[in-house]
Amino acid sequence: VLPDEALRSMQDLPKLSSTSSDVLTADVEALELISMCNADFDSSYSTDVSSSEESCLLPTDYPFVSLLRDSSPYIVNHRHSTIVYHIPGDLISDIEKFNSVMDDIALTWLFGMKIVLCVGCRTQVSQRLDKLEGKPTTLTSGVRVTTDTALRILEEEAGFCRFEVERQLNRCLRSKGANCNVVSGCFITAKKYGVVDGIDYLNTGYPKTLQTDRINRFISRNDVVLLTPLGFTEDGQALNIKSEQLAGFTAGALKASKVVYFSTKPLVMRGSNNSGDANANQRIQMIQRSNALQILSHHGLKIHGKTGFPHWRHPTTAAKNPNVQSYLLKMGWATDAIDKGVERAHIIACDDGALLEELFTARRGYGTCISQDDYEAPHPEDQNDDLLADDVGAGVIGWGAEN
Repeated sequence: VLPDEALRSMQDLPKLSSTSSDVLTADVEALELISMCNADFDSSYSTDVSSSEESCLLPTDYPFVSLLRDSSPYIVNHRHSTIVYHIPGDLISDIEKFNSVMDDIALTWLFGMKIVLCVGCRTQVSQRLDKLEGKPTTLTSGVRVTTDTALRILEEEAGFCRFEVERQLNRCLRSKGANCNVVSGCFITAKKYGVVDGIDYLNTGYPKTLQTDRINRFISRNDVVLLTPLGFTEDGQALNIKSEQLAGFTAGALKASKVVYFSTKPLVMRGSNNSGDANANQRIQMIQRSNALQILSHHGLKIHGKTGFPHWRHPTTAAKNPNVQSYLLKMGWATDAIDKGVERAHIIACDDGALLEELFTARRGYGTCISQDDYEAPHPEDQNDDLLADDVGAGVIGWGAEN
């Protein structure tokens, strides 16, 4: 991969030819062999290979080389590993970011990763319910009370979102010369929440079992598996499952290497300005599972071990902010996935290239990474030591928008 003309000009490299086949358009008898250390192609040529290397056209002049070398431990580490991506419904509504994320996901497939997609459609369902009922719909504890009408709308929107993801991912894969199938089906058995804290959640439930053998067969032959936020009881009744919870549950059931949550309104953690600590106003990018549990407890959130239901007990003022609440819920289900054997969980932005920098670089990611306490990183700079165990209680954690 050669630098573009602007970069070549900055490095005093020769311009690229405008023809696509220089050899065929040149007079063979007029060709000369010259040293790579001649930057000025308009002056007299020299075959002296001992020339100064300051102006040499060497591979190390290309930024791509060092980037590829630094990324190689991650490429090797992620090859043949299983990764679960959560695609939120509001991302599908943002065409530019959606196309970019699908393109990056396709690239991870080309790197040899086994992919499972959990696709949400909360935004699409809420928009239709708002229009139907004439008022904004609300979620209780971050979970929807799913009426029969809401369930019908969910079934329709889940089909639309599934089709859009299949369409875009197929386009991205085929543009790279890949031949891959996107497979979806009834892989989830679900069960109703029922009445929780005095509220009947009607047709909302949680994933109970996952057909891991079937999914593993598909991804082992390099197919991509797609799941929607619909599960079915043993007697065939459809239930609404929160897609973030489904992603964490699926990753845990498959013993995936990673679960990645995309966020269209991303947040990052930083040290509080009032902490007087070394972490003050510093970004906190990588934390351990024990740190995540402390953060969740500090903000009053506990994920039920069996049902995955989010219980809020005396939430902090920050946790009442919808964006912070969404972030903490993702962290809660991500931590639950780690408890079930997932090595790492990521909460990242949907910006162009954010996924690739998060997975294939050290300390250049775009979000929050949560890992098992004893996780061994593939790169020496990629350790999960940004936050000490006592920092949460000391009030170190603050919030900032991802730029």
